[in-house]
Amino acid sequence: MSPFEKQQQEESPPTTGGEKVELKASRSMCYYCFDVLIHALRFGQQIVDNQRKQTVPDFVSGLPDITVECPIFVTWDKMHQRSNKYQLRGCIGTLGPRLLVDAVGEYALTSALKDRRFRPITLDEIPSLRVAVSLLVNYEKCEDCYDWTVGVHGIMIKFMVNGRHYSATYLPEVAKEQGWTIPQAVASLMQKAGYQGNITPDIVRNIQCTRYQSSKIRVSFEEYVKEHCQGQDPMLSTAVPMDVGSKAWQSCKTM
Repeated sequence: MSPFEKQQQEESPPTTGGEKVELKASRSMCYYCFDVLIHALRFGQQIVDNQRKQTVPDFVSGLPDITVECPIFVTWDKMHQRSNKYQLRGCIGTLGPRLLVDAVGEYALTSALKDRRFRPITLDEIPSLRVAVSLLVNYEKCEDCYDWTVGVHGIMIKFMVNGRHYSATYLPEVAKEQGWTIPQAVASLMQKAGYQGNITPDIVRNIQCTRYQSSKIRVSFEEYVKEHCQGQDPMLSTAVPMDVGSKAWQSCKTM
């Protein structure tokens, strides 16, 4: 299998049983991210990983099927008091389809604790956090690498120069946040892919491009406490690790 064929196989829209499905990120997914991170920091990640395998998260009730697979990214932002603005604290995901019942919790922890750009998130940072779950949906082949809209689409590009294969992606929000035009975003993405040569018209014409959209939901810790924990501070909860992600966690009593 060539690198291009392998990437084509990995870059897939949401499916269940091989059938394409329409998916939307939900607030329940964000609640679950907070659930697993708080439990991992309080009780240990190994305990939480073991318990996650034995429980079904509440957000599953909103999925078309428990076997649904989708590319996913989880992003943690932290509110800084001086600027009163959220800043990136961790973001990790996958362009390959993953079972959402497993992937939401997995990437909640991975992005919080294993993003090499940052030190692992600590328990005392939890009240300052906001989490976002992004499901990559609506994949479409582009007519060319400029056939997409800033602020609407993310893109994945693949191209070959002098026998070497290059590929990279930008999520839908990147170009808008950076203030890039479409040509600027494509040029930056080519550099991200590792290409450092001249960008000629011939190279641009031969770029294979797929556009996609992101169903993204953000929830702050304050919203999580109010909406999911019935206003009770989960940092003081007596809930045991096996309650992670379940309705028992919502109704737990504080000390």
